[in-house]
Amino acid sequence: MSVHAAAKYANLDIDTGQPDVYETPDVPAEDLADSGPAPDAPLSDDISTEPLPAAAAAARFRAVAGDTSGPSALARYQRSLFRALQLESLGGDLEAVAAGSTPAAHLSETPEQRLRRLVYEVQELKAQLAGAASSAAVPRQSVALMRLASDLHDDLAQLAGPPPQALTLLPLGEAPPADLAPRPARAPPPAEAALLERRIAALEATVGAGVEAGGRCLADAVARLRQQLDVLADPQRVDGIHRRVRQALVEMDRLEAAGTQAARTPADAADGARIDPAAARRIDELYDKLAAVDALVELAPATARRLQSLARLHADAAGAAARIGRIEAEQASVGGELAAMRDVAAALRTTMGDNAAALRDNIGHLDARIAGLGDRLAALARS
Repeated sequence: MSVHAAAKYANLDIDTGQPDVYETPDVPAEDLADSGPAPDAPLSDDISTEPLPAAAAAARFRAVAGDTSGPSALARYQRSLFRALQLESLGGDLEAVAAGSTPAAHLSETPEQRLRRLVYEVQELKAQLAGAASSAAVPRQSVALMRLASDLHDDLAQLAGPPPQALTLLPLGEAPPADLAPRPARAPPPAEAALLERRIAALEATVGAGVEAGGRCLADAVARLRQQLDVLADPQRVDGIHRRVRQALVEMDRLEAAGTQAARTPADAADGARIDPAAARRIDELYDKLAAVDALVELAPATARRLQSLARLHADAAGAAARIGRIEAEQASVGGELAAMRDVAAALRTTMGDNAAALRDNIGHLDARIAGLGDRLAALARS
């Protein structure tokens, strides 16, 4: 603070004996004494304190796991395996190297870890395939398993590829500069490699690949099985196949009946073999029309469903048309009655006019007679 500022704030009532509200109060000396370790909290009877190995604990946890069937168990297992791999890669697969040395390539998952994970996933896939084969699983689940097997095979094929980029960590505090790099990849032991080979061979035998199947690899066999399962799982294709099979059966029955009849009457068959050119042309036209209509047969179910949904609307429209017809008939009858009333009114008007004219004539005659009577009375009075 400058001299001018100090002189400016010198006479302010600041810190002149008043207690500071922001000052921490002193702790009593008796509170600073060590009171010793805290007593142990009582344990519940539901908590077991017996020592348990890690393998036994994992087996007990798997025994009491909740949902262990279907895709949810596989997804949960994959997530737990991925988290374990992440923790392992961050905890034990990074080592400190000198600042001047070239660090290894950055690898979030070492080849050994990746190989181990793929081995576990192949084992899980094999178990699920065996369960699906024994319980006649749904074709769509089999297609998903085949796709997963193809992805695993692709991952196994990419293990020999180059590692990703290097990972370098900045130094903390005054520690000497160091980099964290993945440890060099180690080749799997022969026993593990032999076990992996046996399991892959078993998987190939399960899906129908390998040397015995014509030299096709596992990915080709999985792709072929996936296509076949897609064809079998498509209801429209299955309906089309059933329809064509029924048509073929009908045609075969007709051909068999025709062959039987031709065998019974060879002379008639020889005569029937000579087909009129016009009939042959007509048959060709019918076959062309059948080929054109066959492409539209697949649209028939959708059209039928649409017509069924519109059936109620058509019924309502028919009822409305009937009601409109009845209204038109009533309107026509009312129009006829109105015309008749108009004719009656015209006749009444004419009759009333005639009656009025007759009344006027009668009144005129009465007036004339009254006038004559008045004249006669006047003459009688004079006489």
